[in-house]
Amino acid sequence: MASRYLEPRVERASRAELTRLQTRRLRAQLAHVAAHSPFYRRKFKEAGVRPGLVRTLDDLRTLPFTTKDELKANQAEKPLWGDLLAVPFAEVLRVHMTSATTGRPLAFLDTKEDWHVFYHSYARSLYAYGVRQHDMVMAAFSYGPWIGYWGGFYAAQDLGCLVFPAGGLSTDQRIDALLSYPITVLGCTPSYALFLAEAAAKKGIDLAKQTRVRITWHTGEPGASIPATKAKIEAAFGAKAYDLPGLTEIAAWGFECDARTGLTHVHEDWCYPEVLDENDRPVGPGGRGELVFTSLFRKAMPLIRYRTRDVVQVADRKCPCGRTLLAFEGGVLARLDDMKKIRGIIVYPRRIEELVRPHAGVDEFQIVFRRHEGLDDILIRIDPAPALGPAERDGLRAKLAESLRTGLGIRVTVAIGEPGSLPRFDHKARRVKDERTEVPF
Repeated sequence: MASRYLEPRVERASRAELTRLQTRRLRAQLAHVAAHSPFYRRKFKEAGVRPGLVRTLDDLRTLPFTTKDELKANQAEKPLWGDLLAVPFAEVLRVHMTSATTGRPLAFLDTKEDWHVFYHSYARSLYAYGVRQHDMVMAAFSYGPWIGYWGGFYAAQDLGCLVFPAGGLSTDQRIDALLSYPITVLGCTPSYALFLAEAAAKKGIDLAKQTRVRITWHTGEPGASIPATKAKIEAAFGAKAYDLPGLTEIAAWGFECDARTGLTHVHEDWCYPEVLDENDRPVGPGGRGELVFTSLFRKAMPLIRYRTRDVVQVADRKCPCGRTLLAFEGGVLARLDDMKKIRGIIVYPRRIEELVRPHAGVDEFQIVFRRHEGLDDILIRIDPAPALGPAERDGLRAKLAESLRTGLGIRVTVAIGEPGSLPRFDHKARRVKDERTEVPF
């Protein structure tokens, strides 16, 4: 079974071995931060803590958290990079940006060594899916400062794959490439995978039958970790689809494996995870909480106890793949930043997608949080499959309304529009709108 692992010594290490490795890297990282990052020297001084006293992984909890809002404020006050940078500017090799729905995105710099670990850990993920040197890979992300495209491109090269550059191609050109070349692996956002398949179908092309794609991987959104969304992608391409969670600020930190048991393994040798409850206490196996990461490898812009705002659940079972790395059930289950409160009920957009996607006849959807007749309301706009007639659309509306009422615990409004009326996305989807003002969430 050795061929199942890119780096078996790490992926199958004992807990004691991993703890020794993590502790050594954590101490080195904290020493580096204390010596070279003005941001963290100031932060630790204000908190009255001494990172040099951190000797064990448990000691890490004595240090303060880092938040995205802090980093945004720091870069706004000290443009362009803030004073987090812990190496001379001449040593940085790359700049990447977070994707931002509002405001200026965060800029992150990496040294040559930082960048190597980022894409090499990404390559470990691709290898776990079954990607091998004989594969031809298309990374169908937009060419720009988003790290997901570059991470996937370099990771495929790291494995020795033949890589088809598709960053600057249109959707039609990508479809033509999939038909013309022996591309066996496709990487893109889950939204774009569905859009690509829909665009091909309009041309009378069945990507599942007319291409050689056998593996797809998806990042940038949680869609590929939602079973119904994953099933739609797999049916569209006749391939196995995998989720790859990651953060520009931290790493491509996790991966599914070919055992396909719903577990997401964590590259905990490179980014140390904590999962904390609402009182910032660590949860045990089976517990849910916010994921907090400390980078164990990045030297240019290292982050200590970074609050990701992602909700995860620590697995309480072993994966049959044999990996001993920490694992989460179902990947990222929700984002605290996406939480909405409707008539006293907490609602997450991911949960809505879990309820909408299993229904046949839904080509696209949109979630609108609004005030309707003086009350908070959720409007779900549905873009139906063109083949559905009026009676079938009415039936779909009724079924969706009942599924959502049962799954969310509140009544919602479902509106069926005309086919093609909702926007499609070639990068991260923007399916959620909040039209309310003066709301607590």
